[in-house]
Amino acid sequence: MQDCGLLIQPEETCGLQPISSDYIEAISQPGLKTCLSGDTKGQWIVPCLSCSDNRTCDWREITWQPHNCHYGVLTKPQLQQCLGGRKILFIGDSTNRGIMYYLIERLNETFQEWQKVHGTKFYHNVNGGKTLVSYSYYPQFWISPSLRPTFEKALEHLLQRSHPLENTSQTVLVVGGVQWLNSNHLQIIHKVLKRENLLNILVIIKTLGIGFHLPVDGVHFLTQSEVQNLWKENLIILEAAKKYGYEVVDTFTITMGRYKEFLQGTCGCHFHEVVKSKLSKEYHFLKMNRSRNHIVGKYFSNQSKVQRRQQDSVTNVQSPYHVRGPVNQVCSEILLSRMCASERIVQTLQKD
Repeated sequence: MQDCGLLIQPEETCGLQPISSDYIEAISQPGLKTCLSGDTKGQWIVPCLSCSDNRTCDWREITWQPHNCHYGVLTKPQLQQCLGGRKILFIGDSTNRGIMYYLIERLNETFQEWQKVHGTKFYHNVNGGKTLVSYSYYPQFWISPSLRPTFEKALEHLLQRSHPLENTSQTVLVVGGVQWLNSNHLQIIHKVLKRENLLNILVIIKTLGIGFHLPVDGVHFLTQSEVQNLWKENLIILEAAKKYGYEVVDTFTITMGRYKEFLQGTCGCHFHEVVKSKLSKEYHFLKMNRSRNHIVGKYFSNQSKVQRRQQDSVTNVQSPYHVRGPVNQVCSEILLSRMCASERIVQTLQKD
């Protein structure tokens, strides 16, 4: 749940802890329900010969396991159906951008274009042109605070440039960042959407995350007490999101136990990286779906044979880029599950 090197909840256990055979049996049941929200508490589970020696663990087999439920992971056809005809707007920093890139690769099975976008960009070639994805970077930290566009102006700009927008769940707004977000931003979101007559769109808040834990010259650094305060702020954000009826992806809880995997840099601070690859789409897609890193709960233990055949039948098309990072992968899959939570697709997953 958390690393002993950075205690966020001192009253809780840290590091590797044994789990009971009863718990393993409970989460392996075929009737395990689908998680109803993106902030279900959970823990990372990793097979080890001994919990006292992490060198005996197979970290390639680690999986995020919510308590008493699982997130259904959609196949490509299901995802294409769910997101077809929708406009998905992202606003936030590079952690949000990484989730967007993951979504594009999952929908297209290829990732042809990549750059560290620090402005506003539109992607029209997603899902065969059936899904519009747009992104606006916020906050623009390189501009002095007095000249920097406010969050309200940045959101208004993104909405206006993405018109026309339906005032339904066909429009999805994803807001989030590693540490800048607070409950006041959610109040601003509500105010702007009300002014734009968009109160019925689907809003998903990607909450805060662990990061900036190492004292590196020239890079923002948080002490342990500051990280604990960040955790408290995250709880306030979750409460505010529910007040406004927004969906959430609680990335703080997910990143607590794996904060050492945060890729730190002057402008690239996140739990993912985009790599240039000469490997085929088939290799990446099959590797992603056969990797335990891709599991969000018990998905692959009851995945239908039909779905497996669909995934195994992908064609061999070159994909020059690949979004890599198991923590980002888990957060992204939970986001996708929240986007499609009201779809008949998820009901089908529950029956499989």
